[in-house]
Amino acid sequence: MVRTGMNVKVLYNVPIPMRDGKILYANIYRPDDNKKYPAILNRTPYLKDEDVPLIGYIRALELAGQGYNVVIQDVRGAGFSEGVIDPGGSQAEDGYDSVEWIAAQDWCDGNVGMAGESYHGYSQLAAAQARPPHLKAICPFQTSWTKFPAIYSFGVFSNVLFGWIYDQAFKRMKYFPNLLSRETLDKMHKCLEDMDRQLLWLPIKDMPAANIPGVPGLDFQRELLDNIDNVQYLKKIGRWEAFEEVEVPCLNLTGWYDFLRDQTIYNYNGFRTRGGSQVCRENSKLIVGPWNHGHVLPGNIEGIDFGEQGSGKGADITGKLIAWFDCWLKGKENEFVSGAPIKLFILGDNVWRDEYEWPLKRTEYVSYYMHSRGHANTLDGNGWLSTEKPEQEPCDQYLYDPSNPCYSGTGDKHHFLIQDQRPNERREDVLVYTTEPFNRDVEITGPVTVELYASSSAVDTDFVCKVCDVQPDGRSYSIGMKLVRARYRNGIEPEFLSPGKVYRYTIEAGNIAMKLKKGHAIRLDITSSLFPDADRNLNTGGRVGYEDEYKVAHQCIFHNKDYSSRLILPFTPN
Repeated sequence: MVRTGMNVKVLYNVPIPMRDGKILYANIYRPDDNKKYPAILNRTPYLKDEDVPLIGYIRALELAGQGYNVVIQDVRGAGFSEGVIDPGGSQAEDGYDSVEWIAAQDWCDGNVGMAGESYHGYSQLAAAQARPPHLKAICPFQTSWTKFPAIYSFGVFSNVLFGWIYDQAFKRMKYFPNLLSRETLDKMHKCLEDMDRQLLWLPIKDMPAANIPGVPGLDFQRELLDNIDNVQYLKKIGRWEAFEEVEVPCLNLTGWYDFLRDQTIYNYNGFRTRGGSQVCRENSKLIVGPWNHGHVLPGNIEGIDFGEQGSGKGADITGKLIAWFDCWLKGKENEFVSGAPIKLFILGDNVWRDEYEWPLKRTEYVSYYMHSRGHANTLDGNGWLSTEKPEQEPCDQYLYDPSNPCYSGTGDKHHFLIQDQRPNERREDVLVYTTEPFNRDVEITGPVTVELYASSSAVDTDFVCKVCDVQPDGRSYSIGMKLVRARYRNGIEPEFLSPGKVYRYTIEAGNIAMKLKKGHAIRLDITSSLFPDADRNLNTGGRVGYEDEYKVAHQCIFHNKDYSSRLILPFTPN
């Protein structure tokens, strides 16, 4: 079917053949003339036929009106496309085949780019890794090398994909109404009503959400659980970085409240230092705004107002995307592409600033040491942070009971950092350390690190660090968080703990760019679970997903002359 209007014509359900014979379908938005134009591909699991098709925050019609062929394709097993959805297995090959098919069409001039966020971003990384000859540039926004979250360390399992897989199955029923039986649908809806509690099931592999016959994609989730600590498997499905295999320039975009913020920034640095070509290394760029996952917001989030300049319109994201493609697909020089490689929105000041490296070379790292009189437990405890090193102080202790995990406090995962953490800070199994309010405005811009000295009665356990901006009215907003699984504290080779022995943990709590106004303070929360963003460590050292018993762990956090636990903040000179 072809529709015309606004000097753009739209072709619906265009078949694109893959190398294994499967057909993936796309809608194609084209300038309504007989000229050849560059093409921009967006590969989506979220239905190409939605009312307002978007590609990297730009309406497809708008982009086509700028002289581009826009191809929005249902990925394998999504929408009308054939096959079974598989977030890991087919992305590289299908991306390669789609790019090269587009380049061969008589309406394309042979130059192809890709754009999109989250899953769309991962699909770009996979395609670029396969090096299709006609791919010239990509825009992998708010993404990692996989669809999976990256707020925790190696060997940790999350239930985030279950709801996602269910949602894709529901969407697919628009085209295949008999895909799922009524019995299957009832089971799925029941699990969705209680999805957060699914990870309380022991063993995890037997939880109802993972064992509903006939749900497309669940096989992949179960396979991932079985291989969560298998490096070779994770590399095979694309869960491992491959910067050296990407040769095209990459425009990376994320938000300070995006749960893939740190992975996106890591990607940028990877492309700049390890990209597979000089073009990639010298021309990849990074934009970080005051946004959460999947949204370039209208300048405010959860009641925090960032002004018009913080909105997608104020930041002119549409203009920057068009400028990016104008350069790499049309050969047009422009100020955006030739300017500074990094654009940062400075929270608190609510202004944009150009930078040339990350972390900033002018950063001054200041250590804030943990202190207490032996009871930093809860918001009402006696923990504090200061630049003075501790002498002889008692350790802080808490019991980590996997049957009563500390919730992440994130609510909607798309808002993973912005919510008030005080409900968690009232728990006895949360240690709380806070600076004095700052007596002047200060800027912290860069990576935030925690050096933690801790012991446990368990052979394996978790430690979670949350770094918070404490408002003058007492609200405690997390600006960075990280979970480390003790057995993987030094890398991907497991090293179990000797109960009672003190170990040092270096925990990268996240990247930030924030002006802390006078009267604000910084807080560090320490606990041992981040549920349900991550599975509970059952403290036994057993195989993730297969354990059916747990132990209560006695945790000790040390801050004395020999074991000076500290928070390291990146201050930026005025």
